[in-house]
Amino acid sequence: MLLAPCQSGLIYFPRPYRADTTELWRQKTAGKPVHFQTAQGRQCAFLQGNLKSPRNLWIVSAGNGSVALDWSDWLAQNGPKQDAYLLVDFPGYGNCEGTPSPGAIRESFRAALPATLRELGSPVPLDSRRLRFFGHSLGAGASLIAASECHIQRGVLIAPFTSTMDMCRKITGLPLGFLIWHRFDNAARLAELAARGPGKVLIFHGGQDEVIPVSMSRQLAAQHPQLVTLKEIPNGLHNTIQESHAAELSAAMNLCAGDR
Repeated sequence: MLLAPCQSGLIYFPRPYRADTTELWRQKTAGKPVHFQTAQGRQCAFLQGNLKSPRNLWIVSAGNGSVALDWSDWLAQNGPKQDAYLLVDFPGYGNCEGTPSPGAIRESFRAALPATLRELGSPVPLDSRRLRFFGHSLGAGASLIAASECHIQRGVLIAPFTSTMDMCRKITGLPLGFLIWHRFDNAARLAELAARGPGKVLIFHGGQDEVIPVSMSRQLAAQHPQLVTLKEIPNGLHNTIQESHAAELSAAMNLCAGDR
């Protein structure tokens, strides 16, 4: 009970960018910062990739100790070249003001997409069949919030959990999920996705993940066998899969990218 008011500090680990980070990123990728406003204050996401005539737009979310631009080089090297990528930080992370929470993250996605489409010169709203999601760890939960908000049916997740309530039980060994205020429920979001119609979610999870047990991804896949395909990496750890299995992740993204 004493930990309940402190749970934000146990879930989120905000990190700012250095003063020159955005300009260096822009020079390297020819990308565009996307500025927008929410109740949390000024927010900034990052748009890169094929910005002239993208086949798809991927919404990308990093884990709780990472920032969005940690994925910039990896996506430039491994993501489908025909597509564009919107790298979204949580409120309070990177160059974003405010405090993170599931509701604040949902509001960020709601505001970021129209701002991004204006940068791309695309109609608003964009056909959701051209949207994809990509997320790692807590970013997988954020990505599924984006899927819920924007009706995205296809994407790739790395090391997702079932819910923060289940993670509380894993960490404490006690049924204290009812105390969790920051409720990321990936099982519920996947159920929503399945109810909307056909989709494809490819999950990668390390068999030796030291943070989120692979059993959680097994559970998600078992709940939706027609929707979710799980690839277990026998010796994979929580933060190693994107490097050790970059080619397989790239192939998964290309598979999702080609679907309509």
